[in-house]
Order: sequence, then C-alpha cells, then structure tokens
Amino acid sequence: MSRSRSINPWIAPLLWIVVIFLFSTDSFSASGTSRFIVPALKFLLPSLSPEQLVLGHAVCRKAGHVLEYFVLGILLCRALSRGSADWIRTGIFAMTLVLAVALSDEFHQSFVPSRTSALTDVGYDFAVGMAALLLMSRLRNEIRPLPSHSVL
Repeated sequence: MSRSRSINPWIAPLLWIVVIFLFSTDSFSASGTSRFIVPALKFLLPSLSPEQLVLGHAVCRKAGHVLEYFVLGILLCRALSRGSADWIRTGIFAMTLVLAVALSDEFHQSFVPSRTSALTDVGYDFAVGMAALLLMSRLRNEIRPLPSHSVL
C-alpha cells in the first residue's frame, strides 16, 4: 500500500479531533452557544418558558457532545479497519483512541475559564464511542456476504 493511501483514511478523524477541540474553547461555552441555540429554540418552539429554554439549551449542548464522539468513533473505525481483518483489535484500538481524545479534551477544558472539566463526561464520551463501534460492527456483519453452504 502506498504511503498516501495509508494516510488518507486518517485525514477525516484528525480533522474531526481538531473540531472537537475547537468546540472546547470559550466560543462554544454555554454563554457562547446560547446566542444561537436559544433564539433557534424560541423560533421553533415559541411557547417554551424561560426555564424550558434553559433546559432545551442544555439538552442541545449535550446532544452536540454525543454527536461529536459518535462521529469520532465511526471515523476511527473506518480509518483503522482499512486493511485490517481483525475487527476486535481494530475496535479496541478505536476505543482507546476515543478515550485518549476524551481525556485530553477534558484536560484542555480544565484550562478554559468558561468551561468545566468532569471525568463523568469522559465516561459519556467513551460510551458514545462504544455505541458507534457496536453500530459499525453490526453494519459490517450485515453487509459482509455469508458463506454459501451446499445442502448436498
């Protein structure tokens, strides 16, 4: 396999990791995202009370976090599974990378004044990455053709 072909599968996961770290900056803190999430919620659901808007904002932020790590899990599985027949090793390595990104992301957030850092978030990120891995495993098994067995 040429060097360029072995690097290409890693471009998307590496770019996505950069996106995750950008989302951990001041710009995407709760006060930063409230400037566009809350007006969107008011537009979509005008009958929400102020308390419901606060809850909706929090739910949208958590949903975004879940999406970040779900996509990361899928991208890592794709990058690692190219040229690898050992799906279990691929999955373990992908989950190790998800855990490393989640830990480093929380560490990064501990230095951002407007952000909080929590080990429970690492657990959630890891669980979401695991869900992505399980989905990829399931899809891989459904897409792979079954061996034909002769009845005779």
